[in-house]
Amino acid sequence: MKKELLDILKSDVKLALGCTGPVSVIFAASVAAGAVGGQLLSLSLIMDRDTYKNSIAVATPGANYMGVAEPAVLGALYGNPEYGLEALKDLREFDREYVDNFAQEHVDIKIKWDYKPMGIYIEAFAVTDQGVGHAVVARTHDGVVLEEANGTVIRKDENFDIDDASFEEDKPIRKYSIRDLYDFVTEAPIEWFYFLKEAMDTNCRLAEAGLEKGSGSAFGKGFAAIGGDSMYMKAKIMAAAASDARMAGVALPAMSCGGSGNVGITASVPLIPVAESYGNSEEELMRALALSYLLTIMGKAHIGRLSPMCACAMVASIGVAAGSCLLMRGSFEQIEDAIGNLIGSIGGVICDGAKYGCAMKLATGAGVGIEAAQLAVRGVHIPHLDGLVGNTADDTLGFLGRLASKSMLYTDEYMCKEIIKRENKLALDF
Repeated sequence: MKKELLDILKSDVKLALGCTGPVSVIFAASVAAGAVGGQLLSLSLIMDRDTYKNSIAVATPGANYMGVAEPAVLGALYGNPEYGLEALKDLREFDREYVDNFAQEHVDIKIKWDYKPMGIYIEAFAVTDQGVGHAVVARTHDGVVLEEANGTVIRKDENFDIDDASFEEDKPIRKYSIRDLYDFVTEAPIEWFYFLKEAMDTNCRLAEAGLEKGSGSAFGKGFAAIGGDSMYMKAKIMAAAASDARMAGVALPAMSCGGSGNVGITASVPLIPVAESYGNSEEELMRALALSYLLTIMGKAHIGRLSPMCACAMVASIGVAAGSCLLMRGSFEQIEDAIGNLIGSIGGVICDGAKYGCAMKLATGAGVGIEAAQLAVRGVHIPHLDGLVGNTADDTLGFLGRLASKSMLYTDEYMCKEIIKRENKLALDF
């Protein structure tokens, strides 16, 4: 059990340069173009509604483009698919006029409205003077399930089924309980978790950049101007500032979790002021971070990789609540109560796309997560069988997951149509 949980943690915590919505499109375009090589002549993209929606209002690091058209061209022309979610990390200078004109004249984008699973689906066709490269990225933001060059298959995931809406249920972490995660992070050798220091340091650099530059809508600086030295306010400032920087395209990577940089930020940096306030050791902080990330990965496996429910405000904040409770030296039962306090108070927050306003959601999730833990360790909690709260934290998380992955599908489709229609860039066929 312990080795598999460590493998899950390592595989789901990874660097991502830029918002993972457009970055996944950049990556797909780089794979398609790289499959055949040669001079790019045209680029066609087909993607799920949420990937498109999540790319409209965020900037590409190093280029300051919004949306998917120009970033996809950058991916095809300059991207290195071997870097995965950091496909553009070597980008320095580029011909902006050429990219702008190419995106306007030679890029075709369609949304796959008939794609039913709540997950990632990006199909890229790169036509070059050497032929046609074809790539399909699905399930995860850097998961290549098909790569072809001129109709010849280079690689293919034989287990991928485009109509399979239940693949999240097969995630390895779904077979574990929250108690299993708690036992793992409290009993495993601390050396197993030292790699998470890079995650904390990486996301702290984003927070520092956001505060220094006043990036995005400057929510981090705004919270700092409100004042207050409480761990609660410090956590909100750090989470908001890191999101400010990331959404505005500051050229620094985030350590993502469950396929999202903002989720990785929310699940990590708020724990620093909690540890400072309670005088925790570095070992205690790393164990709390491991618990936060694992619960976040578990939560994402319940609500879906792309979900109508905000993974930052809902799932990562569950991690913050549990991790904070552990730092406050709460019992497992109190951690369960903290999770119930969190879900029972803000359960159901919708995801309306990646954008500057996400900084407010990150700050909200971080703050409520800490408050949920503070109340739980004082014996104050939402009763069992009260609204979304079940008999156990596992029951509560399961209920939340079913709400997101089953009953909110129409909500998600309607919301995406409204947001995309407002953008007025695509000829919509619905």
